[in-house]
Amino acid sequence: MSQYDDDAGYEGPVVVRRPIHDAGMKLEADVKAGTRGPAFEIARRRAEEFREAGKADDAAFWTEVYDFLMTRESVGAEVETIILEEGEAYDFDEAEVIRPDKNPPRKSTES
Repeated sequence: MSQYDDDAGYEGPVVVRRPIHDAGMKLEADVKAGTRGPAFEIARRRAEEFREAGKADDAAFWTEVYDFLMTRESVGAEVETIILEEGEAYDFDEAEVIRPDKNPPRKSTES
């Protein structure tokens, strides 16, 4: 995902969850090794096949891979890619990764 501005087009960074990034990079490597078609088209076809098979979660995953790969195709090489690990989010307004608090403060037991 990235932000889109009608006047400027895509603006960075490209933000992607780790499993989506890894699946997309594997598809791109497969394409370079001789698999047919561009990686984003393979992802789109997989999403469509899963959708037709009634596998909504798998279709959503491959749709997200497709969106990531298409976004990469649409931005310049200088645009940063931020990979989110499990539980992380990205705040576009603050331009920072939001990580879950590993040790949340304990609530006071005093009355």
